[in-house]
Amino acid sequence: MNLPNKITVFRFFCVPALLACALINFPYHWLATLIVYVIACLSDKADGVIARKRGLVTDFGKLMDPLADKALVFAAYIVLIDFGWHTDLVIMIMLIREFLVAGIRMAAAAEGEVIAANGFGKAKTLLQMLTTIAAFLFLALSEFGLEINSDTAWFNIYCAIAFWIVGIITMLSGIVYTKDGWHLIKTK
Repeated sequence: MNLPNKITVFRFFCVPALLACALINFPYHWLATLIVYVIACLSDKADGVIARKRGLVTDFGKLMDPLADKALVFAAYIVLIDFGWHTDLVIMIMLIREFLVAGIRMAAAAEGEVIAANGFGKAKTLLQMLTTIAAFLFLALSEFGLEINSDTAWFNIYCAIAFWIVGIITMLSGIVYTKDGWHLIKTK
């Protein structure tokens, strides 16, 4: 297994660490959550840069890198839903998109093709990560005196607006993947 693929696998291991830091109440747990999440997000960029620069792009990486991203981002969303800072409908839109794209990728794999993430999909993932990093940053700052709880209006407004914007971009990304991969769906 090459270095970029090891970094991708590392990102999967960040998911339970992220959930533990966020959901177990200990001093500065939001700061720990933020640190784990940022490291995992940066590892996404690192594995791609290393793979392209060193010519280590593999089918494993093309398939597993987006799955590691999804696992990480949705773990963060689960945390925000658990605390009431996220809209369930947005998550459903995003999950539908992810299952649809995964199905198209499986259909492509059955035909011997591998569909790597396109620019729209990469932009979607970057926006998902950045908006969630901001949410965790605000929560980490709450451990240093910034007042945030489930009744904090501005934080609830931020989460609603930011994640609805990302939800719409996610949906548009799914439409692009569906359009590009439609030829792979065979009907009898």
